[in-house]
Amino acid sequence: MSIFGRLYRGETKINFIGHRKRWYLASAVILMVCIGSMVFRGFNPGIEFAGGNQFLVPAKAGVTLADVRSSVENLGIEIASAQEKGSGDTKSFVVRAPELTDEQRVQAKEAVAAAGKVSVDEVNVSEVSSSWGDAVTQKALLGLIVFLIVVGIYLWARYEQKMAIAALSALFHDLILTAGIYSIIGFEVTPGTVIGLLTILGYSLYDTVVVFDKVDENTKGILGHNRFSYAEAANLAVNQTLMRSINTSLFALLPVGGLLFVGAGLLGVGTLKDLALVLFVGMMTGAYSSLFLATPWLVDLKQFDSRYKLHAQRVATRKSALERGEDSDRRTVRAARAAKAASKAATAGEPGDTAADSAAEGAETAAKRPTVGAGAGGGKGGGRSTATKATGKKKSGGRKR
Repeated sequence: MSIFGRLYRGETKINFIGHRKRWYLASAVILMVCIGSMVFRGFNPGIEFAGGNQFLVPAKAGVTLADVRSSVENLGIEIASAQEKGSGDTKSFVVRAPELTDEQRVQAKEAVAAAGKVSVDEVNVSEVSSSWGDAVTQKALLGLIVFLIVVGIYLWARYEQKMAIAALSALFHDLILTAGIYSIIGFEVTPGTVIGLLTILGYSLYDTVVVFDKVDENTKGILGHNRFSYAEAANLAVNQTLMRSINTSLFALLPVGGLLFVGAGLLGVGTLKDLALVLFVGMMTGAYSSLFLATPWLVDLKQFDSRYKLHAQRVATRKSALERGEDSDRRTVRAARAAKAASKAATAGEPGDTAADSAAEGAETAAKRPTVGAGAGGGKGGGRSTATKATGKKKSGGRKR
């Protein structure tokens, strides 16, 4: 069966849990890069968060961004940022400056209009107080805290404490990774970014809950038998839900990718860029964390419980004993076949001498035949071999005669 067929049926055997140290190492390196970027590079806050004045002027032929920027700097006004927005007929120049007085604002608007070769009325001026951005930030943090608390309570009540801890850890991982990539790329942080960030938390949680639901189903009553350990059952659950996770992520990323690469990249719609990037990155990290981090973290948390740790040891001991028994049977069969071959070679040309052949064949058959009474009744004489029973019958027959 092809890999796609096994993937479709949930029959893949990828060792997500056994290789979890690799995923931990890769995530640690990426997180260190993201945290370093946030600490040393910081973010590019939009005017809604930084406060100040923004001048938006249509781009005309023969006018460059440097011309517009220098026209404001020549007035002694510090420029916070200057960038191009849109493309083609919708292309424009955006110049941001700190909070200005009324007189400075009028002078800057006239200078931008002159440099951009447009009328003063065509220059769009926006003014935002930094206090408004602080209020937006506080409300976003409050919404994030409430969301995490409600999610933690739900997972704790629906599943268990360790699943709640693993799921919330995956959410924090997605937040840091998404914010770090935003810092590395340098896109503006706007209210749209905050909305997108809160949206990806719900998506990441959904994917994690799907996997955890299957883990919970596979591990019910697992301590009552020694067929497989908790880690093996969890790894099976991840493989069984792998196709669903891929389908969910793929079909969610297609429209978001259209917003990012077509809407913001080709068409130059800047309002879509803020929302599309955070959604695209967040959905990718959410799919990654639900498969490669959340479930392995859950398994590691389970190992702190002595019951599951001892259960894993019993499963390993049982499998080791079974493997040793199979190896012993295979060695016995090989020895019997070798003896048979040797007897044939020694008695070549002597048709009447078949005792060695019969003995070798009997040894081979006995090695292949399972021992009687090896199950539950083996403790009370059930382990006697068939040969012993036959001998007993023969002796009994002799006494009758």
